[in-house]
Formats: sequence, C-alpha cells, structure tokens
Amino acid sequence: MPNRRWLEPDPIAPAETLMAVCDNDPLVAQILAQRGFTQAEQVRGFLDPTQYTPAPPDEMPDCALASRLLKQAVETHQSILIWGDFDVDGQTSTALLLDGLRRLGAEVTFYIPNRITESHGIKVSALRRELEQTKPHLLLTCDTGVTEFEAVQFAREQGCTVIITDHHELAETLPAAHAVVNPRRLPHTHPMSTLPGVGVAFILMQHLFTSLDRQRDLPLLLDLVALGIVGDVAMQTADTRYWLQRGLEQLRQTGRIGLQALIEVARIAVTGLSAEQIGFQIAPRLNAAGRLGDARLSVELLTTRDRNRAAVIAQQLEGLNAERRHQTRQIEAAAHQMIIDNPTLLREAVLVLYQPQWHAGLVGIVANSLAERYGRPVVLLAGEENGLARGSARAPAGYDIYSVIHAHVDLLRTFGGHTGAAGLSLEVNNIDKFRVVVSNTLRSSQRLPDVPALPIDFVLTLDQVTLDLAGRLSRLAPFGEGNPRIVAAAMNLTLTHAAIIGREAQHRKLTVQDADGHTLTLLWWESAKEPLPDGRFDVAFHLSTNSHAELEAMLVDWRLREAPAVVEAAPALTVYDWRAVRDPLAKLNTLDLSDALVWAEAYPRKQYPLWKRRAELAPAATLIVLTAPSDNASFLSALHAVQPHTVHLFAADPLFKTEQDVLRQLLTAATNVIDHLNGVAPVDVLCGAVAQSVGVVSAGLELLAAEGKLGSVSIAKEIVRLTRTDATTTSDPAATVRIHVRFREALAESHAYRRFYRTMPLDTLNGFTVTLAHGAAKLHPAD
Repeated sequence: MPNRRWLEPDPIAPAETLMAVCDNDPLVAQILAQRGFTQAEQVRGFLDPTQYTPAPPDEMPDCALASRLLKQAVETHQSILIWGDFDVDGQTSTALLLDGLRRLGAEVTFYIPNRITESHGIKVSALRRELEQTKPHLLLTCDTGVTEFEAVQFAREQGCTVIITDHHELAETLPAAHAVVNPRRLPHTHPMSTLPGVGVAFILMQHLFTSLDRQRDLPLLLDLVALGIVGDVAMQTADTRYWLQRGLEQLRQTGRIGLQALIEVARIAVTGLSAEQIGFQIAPRLNAAGRLGDARLSVELLTTRDRNRAAVIAQQLEGLNAERRHQTRQIEAAAHQMIIDNPTLLREAVLVLYQPQWHAGLVGIVANSLAERYGRPVVLLAGEENGLARGSARAPAGYDIYSVIHAHVDLLRTFGGHTGAAGLSLEVNNIDKFRVVVSNTLRSSQRLPDVPALPIDFVLTLDQVTLDLAGRLSRLAPFGEGNPRIVAAAMNLTLTHAAIIGREAQHRKLTVQDADGHTLTLLWWESAKEPLPDGRFDVAFHLSTNSHAELEAMLVDWRLREAPAVVEAAPALTVYDWRAVRDPLAKLNTLDLSDALVWAEAYPRKQYPLWKRRAELAPAATLIVLTAPSDNASFLSALHAVQPHTVHLFAADPLFKTEQDVLRQLLTAATNVIDHLNGVAPVDVLCGAVAQSVGVVSAGLELLAAEGKLGSVSIAKEIVRLTRTDATTTSDPAATVRIHVRFREALAESHAYRRFYRTMPLDTLNGFTVTLAHGAAKLHPAD
C-alpha cells in the first residue's frame, strides 16, 4: 500500500440554500461545500439529472456540419465506413454510431484496427485495403483521427467525404477533413469539454436524430454512453456526468441482448448497477477483446440481435478476461522484481520499464497499477519487433504525462493520448535516453508531490457506520474521475481479525475495533502480501451498499497512531509431509491430536464430529490437512485462518470426485441450506460440504438451477442465496449446456490442482508457509 499523506477536512458550514437543496442533510451538504460547490442551482443539477440542462449539440464545433453530411448520406443511400478504436471508448463509440445509423436505415460497415499489429489511429495501408473492399462514400471516425493527417488526405484523394469525431489532444493544425467534431476545440470551461469519444459520437447522433425527428430513439443509445464514459475514465463533470447518469438509468433496463449476456456471465445484479461495476467488471471484459483478441467481437456483442450469438461472444470475452488477469499479474510481478533488483529506477521522476516478452496490449493496466502504488507517472514498454518497443503511459491525478512525453516526440515513432494516459512506440535503443529526458522534463515543468495525498471527506466513529449513512452518501454517485468516491476515516482502532479471501487468495477481510468495543468489517483488495497494521491505527475507507442492500466498507489506507509493541519472534513453522502415505486415516490415528485441528472436507459429521470444514476453521497450534485441498486459494485461506505452529500435510482423496457425485452432494447441501439456514449461507459452507472450489460450487449451483432442481441462485461477496423449486420452476436447455461446460472446466481445474498438490516440491510448500510470518519453515519429509 502506498504511503499517503492524509488531508483531513476543515469542515465548512454549508449555506442554508445549499442545505435546502440537499434535503437538509448536513453531511451531504458539507461534502459538496468542501468539494467547491457553492451555488444551489449547481448542486441541484449535480444530484438530480432531471434538474440539469445539457448544452445543445450545435455548440460542438462542426457538429451541425457533420450531421448534415450524414443526413445526406442516409437519404441518398451512400455507404458509410466507421473507423473506430479498440479500447472500451472506441468500441462503444463504434457500436453507438453503427446502431444509430442502422436505425436510420443507413448502409454502414465498421473497422477497428488490431492493437498489436496496427496500434491506435488510421494506418494508410489498412485504410487503403478497407476502401478497396467496402468502397464507402463517407469515412466516419470515432475516438480517433484528429492527428491522422496522411490518412485523411488519402481518403479524400479516393473521393471520400471524411468526418472526424474524436476527443484526443489536438495538433497545431487540423486534418483536412470535411468536419472535425472534437470537444478539445471548445474552451476548457465549456460543459461538453470533457466528453470522451462515445460522448462525442452521441452528441452527433443527437443532432442527426433530431434533424430527422427521431429523437425518441436516442435514449436507446445511452447505455453505450455510460459504458464508454466509465471505461475511458473520463472526467465526470458537467455534461459528461449528466449523460453518465442518464446512461446508467438506461443500462439498468437495457434491452441490448449482448449486454444482457455479458451481465449474466459477469454475475452482476442489473438492479442498481453502478459506475464501479462498469469499471471493475464490465469494461475489463470488453477491453479484453481489444487487448488479447479482436475488438470487433465487442462491437458485435453490443449490436447483435441474435441471443445465441451474444451468449457465445460473452463466454469468449469471459475466457479472454481470465487470460488477461493471469498475464497482468505476471507482468506486474515481473515489474516489481525489476524495481527490487534495481532500486535506482525509482530515482527518476517517471518510472520507465521495458521487457520485450511482455504483452503490449496489457502493459497499460499494469502501468496504471504501478502509478497508483509508486505515486508517479509510469511508462511500460514491450516487444522488439523491427527494433520497436510499444507501450503505455499512465499518471496519477495531478500529473500531465501527455505534455511531458510530447516534448520528446522526436524520440518516438508513434504517440497519442491525453493528460493521464498515452500510447507510444519508439526504438528500443532510445529507451534509456527516453527515461532520462522525460524525468528531467517532468521535474522542470511540473510540481511533484513528495507523498501522494489522500483527501479525507469526513471523520466518524464506528457506531456511526450504518446502512442509512451509506444510502445518504450514495446520493453523490456516480463516482469517478472528477467526482472521486467519498473517503471516510475512523481513528484509534485495533485489528481483531484478518482472513485471506478471494478465489486466488489475493484479498483480505479485516475486523477492526474501537475503544468502546464497536467493530467494523473492511474489505482490502489485492492485499494478501501487504503487511497488516499493528498496535493502534486509523483507517480510511469507502462506504456503500451491495445489490443485496448490505453494508460494505472497503479499505483505502491505514496509518499507525503509535509504534507496535516489540514482541518475540514467532516460532518457526514445522511442516510434516505425509502426502505419499497410502492410508491417511491409519496414519492420522498415530498422531497426537490433543492440540490439533483436523481440516477434512465432506466427511459425515456424525462419524467425525470434531473434524472441521473450511468455514469452521479457527486458530490452533497444529493444523492437520487431511483432504487434498481443492485449490490454492482454499489452502492459503486455511493456513491464514488457523495460524498454526505445526502443519501435517496429507492428501486424502475427496469423497466425491465425479460430476454426478459432486452434483448430487451439492444438491443435498443446498437443500440443507434452504431448509435450515433460510437459504442464505457463506459459499464456503457449500464448498466444505462437497470438498470443492468456489468455482465448482458456483457453476454447480447454476447448473442445478438451469436443470430445474433449484429455484433461484445468487452468489455475491462470498454469500450464496438459494430458493427451492416451485410450480413455476422450469429447465433451460440452452443455459444447461453452457453452464455444464463451465462446471466441467472448474472441476477439471480442481482435479489438476490436487494432482499438483500431491507431488508439489517441498520448496514450493515453503513458499506458502513463510507467508504466515512464523520464520523459516522446517520441512520434514515422511520416512
């Protein structure tokens, strides 16, 4: 976790007019006042989009001209080629124009370049090929084109009318297009100035639809606007915030078949869908196509009217996203290791890292993570094709990385972007020089904060953390760039419990307590390898409610109030390896179990009343792992939950291994949850009942529901909610086939992990156990 300087608020007494607009809620009014809101009318439009009037589309430069050219093309049946981009903003811009123009009866096709082979922009060779194949009368760009002088000139020479819609930084002159629709041509104070590419595309469609008296259809495009605004991390102020609010309303009731399929695959409750869910769950899946595959898949998903095709593409994106997560973690781990091996890299104001084997389509994600962690701009570069490295730059709030890199455009082969993010390519031989000059330019042109700041919106006590408070704060949503999430702080706490959670054991759940005994549970993302707070400390956190109207608090930062007490070093962890023993139960009976906790999955409770499943684990001096763990996450979680000094590792087969046996036992366990726990239980309860991973259990439950053997199934935040079948329950053959594939894959993955676990080298076990901070492990192979 980065070391951040907390900026605690100086409470501002809001004016009475401000209080009235906020329904006399003093906290909401105070936060808005602290964030610079002074006018009642301004606050009224901020909180309620029905009270806000967006700028008319005519105020966007060249919008009326572009609309007139498109209207002529539609009415005279001229063919139109949309040229988009491969990120979420480009995908949604392309889909919005494609959908909008098709609704008007236009003859329209689209093209999106490949991230790896073509990069951003319009390459003349690719444009020549597309013009020869599609022979369009009009070339319409979106989220690209404003610096493509050569390509625009070539298109005009081929007889094309050219309309550019873009939002990226302008060059000193504009391309020779017939119309250039770009909010950068407006004063920076104009309400449309922060619109991303999808916003610009929508404004153009708004003008066109209105000119054709079809404005009643415009709301159907707004779900795409919301996706693009959040996916591009656009500045959510003025008109951009307004269109996001309207877009979220449409997204929650979208009739777009592809989005419905993607939301189902991502397991998101569409009711109350938030900007955060777009940013962390929907946008990454769309982006995965552009990063690892073909972004045209995402555009097809967003525009298809074929439900079966939508389901197939959604599953493809899910697979690409899983691969994206895997490779991203590998790149980030390698980047951290490069910094550990060469700490002098952090002496530069801009962190520049290069590794030819990295995937150029993924380095932007990691650059963003590193920029947050190290509090400075980051440039990650990959590849070496034809002596060129390609990469991405990201910068924390307050930095202008675009202008810094643009000052050295002479070193670059390609470059484009905006204040907080950029894409670039340069010769590998120039990387070292580039690292030095961009750092020098940043130091000389921009004031660098010594420590990243963390603004605190308000301070409270734990007994004040309530569902009602979270609901009041939600009035300020949607959150994002320009309207950051509310940060609350609670002081002088102690840590009473910490547990590793997540399918890949990468997160933590903390329980903190104040001096009066009040407690709060905090989720801490990507924290499994971070040190825990000790002694007394303060916490900063976000407060919200989930789709089940439950309170959620997410840790943002913590700081010590006092130095932790000096304690003796913890004893070394001793690991006994009995994995090769043929009869685990016989060997278990020879061990001293007086201070031991036996972790055994799915065994009958009446026969083995003292054995524990994963949901029942608690601290003990000795842990005996009897059943071979189903996955790495459950193994790590068990070690962290028990915190043993001694571990005995067995590898007993699970009692249920075949698909039929697992599903039969899972149905029995699910029925018990419905009958005895009102249908609500931690998902670990079911995992322990069948000795399987969360992935197997979640897919298995969905499969049972699709087969009509269970009613509804919902899994959110590691809590499962089930209902029994009734007269209205029916089977869904199409869903059954799709989910069965996922269930089979999850079960195969569990079997594979158990095979690995049985022969895992002892030094690998040492890697697991030293994370418990018990000192160096002493490993004792079985005799």
